[in-house]
Amino acid sequence: MASDADRPGTEAITSVENTNATSISSTLKTGRSLVLLQLLTRVLTFVLNQSLVRLASPEVFGTAAIQFDLIYTTILFLSREGIRNALIRSSSNIALARLPLKFGVAVAGTVVGIYLYSSNSLTTSQEGFYVALGLYVAAALVELWVEPMYIQTIRSGRMGVRVQAEGGMAIVKAVVTFLSLVLAPKQALLGFALGQFGGAVWLAGRYIWEYGVSLDRYVCWLVWRRVADEIVERMTKRPMGWRWQILARASLSMS
Repeated sequence: MASDADRPGTEAITSVENTNATSISSTLKTGRSLVLLQLLTRVLTFVLNQSLVRLASPEVFGTAAIQFDLIYTTILFLSREGIRNALIRSSSNIALARLPLKFGVAVAGTVVGIYLYSSNSLTTSQEGFYVALGLYVAAALVELWVEPMYIQTIRSGRMGVRVQAEGGMAIVKAVVTFLSLVLAPKQALLGFALGQFGGAVWLAGRYIWEYGVSLDRYVCWLVWRRVADEIVERMTKRPMGWRWQILARASLSMS
C-alpha cells in the first residue's frame, strides 16, 4: 500500500527530472550552435580578408572593408540594437520589431549624407563607388526588414534556422565577393558590395522560407525614396559623366 501511495510522487519526480534533462540538452545544443556560428563567421572573415588584400588595391579595400562596413554596421546598430534587446528579454508585441526598418531609413539617410559630404573626390571617384555604397545601404535595410523574423526565431528557440541564415550569409558573402574580384578585378569595389548584398539576400531568403512574408509597399517605397534621394542629390552636386546624370534623373523620376 505504501508503495502504491508513493507512486504518484515518484512519477512526478521522474517527470521533473526528464524535463530538466531535456532543458539542459536543449541549452547545450543551442550553445554549441552559437559557438559554431561565431567560429564559422570569424574564420570566413579572416580567410576572406587575407585573400582580398591580395586581390584588391589598398584604396578599394580601405573604402569597402572600413568605410562602407562602418556605414553598414552603424545603420544596423543605431536602428535595431535597443529594440532587439528589449524584445528578446520581454514578451512585448513582436510587431515592435518592424520599427528598426523605419528607424533605419532615417539613420541611413543621415549617415550616408554625412559620409558623402565629408568624403573627398579621390574616394568618390572610384569605379562603381555610388552603386557599391547603395548596395551596402540596401543590405543593411534588408537585414532590418527581416528583424521580426529574427525575433520570432529567438523566441521560439529555432537556433537551427538562425545558424543556417547567418552561417549561410557569411558563406555567400565570402564566395560572391571572392568570385566578383577574380572575374572582374576592375570592379573591385562593386564586388565587395555584391558580396555584402548577396549575404543579406540569403539571410532574408532563409527567414522568408521559414516564416513567409507580408510586404509593406509603403515602407519599401519610403526606403527607396529616402536612400535614393540622399545618394542622388549628392551625386548631382559633383561632376559626373552623362551616364550618371541620366541614371540620377531616371532614379528620381521613378521614385
